Amino acid sequence: MLLGIAASFDNRKPNEEAAVSWSVALDGIRFVDARDAIVAHYRASSDWLMPQKVITEVRRIRSKRIAEAGDLTPPPDLNPLETIGWLKEARRRIGDGETVDELAAYGELAPRNLADLRLALPSHDDVETTTERST
Repeated sequence: MLLGIAASFDNRKPNEEAAVSWSVALDGIRFVDARDAIVAHYRASSDWLMPQKVITEVRRIRSKRIAEAGDLTPPPDLNPLETIGWLKEARRRIGDGETVDELAAYGELAPRNLADLRLALPSHDDVETTTERST
């Protein structure tokens, strides 16, 4: 199907062997991400598209999703190895397109929100006032 999408843009003539080759090269890549990568390529370029460019664009798409999710707060009762595993799985799922809100609904992820942290922490003026009182 992905080769067919590329063919609809560049008029290549896909055959069964080419479809199998693309399938092998793109094994493990989510269809939706690969499709979006193909469309993004042809929006910006008329260059011939090969699976390597699709893989590169899919990595960029996934990295962007993960970066936009920001820092994640794992459950507090995990040991260090479990925390690493939890973060790895959470980033994989976010890369796959799940949102932090969807994951948090399961009680698994809670994003760190800088604005909320600032409200919870004392302001600079509060710290100065406390310091003045103690001296």
